[in-house]
Amino acid sequence: MSDLYLHAAFALGGGLGAVARHMLNRMITHELPLSTLIVNVAGCLLLGLWIGYLGDPQVLPDEERRLVFGFCGGFTTFSSFAYQSLQLHRERTIFMAAGNILLSVGLCWIAFWLGLRAML
Repeated sequence: MSDLYLHAAFALGGGLGAVARHMLNRMITHELPLSTLIVNVAGCLLLGLWIGYLGDPQVLPDEERRLVFGFCGGFTTFSSFAYQSLQLHRERTIFMAAGNILLSVGLCWIAFWLGLRAML
């Protein structure tokens, strides 16, 4: 399989994930960064479900693995999470920023674990 084909599979997954994230961000508006929290938790759950269903990512065919990881990478948004956490600290309190960080990391980890367990 050519590298160009595999890069295209990753780009396709990433593009689809980015479009899905953009659509959800437009639907979920709130003064707190809830849309980022929701897409990050949903992306972790989705990746856990995919890996649990498809098996070990290292044994998946290259194109499937790149499509799945591309989608989840394009869908989730760590850079927005970091920016919004800093903004919460600047505009509100350090406690709101810390709460956002702890809630996001905790819920993402739990969602990934639940997705993985649901498929095993």
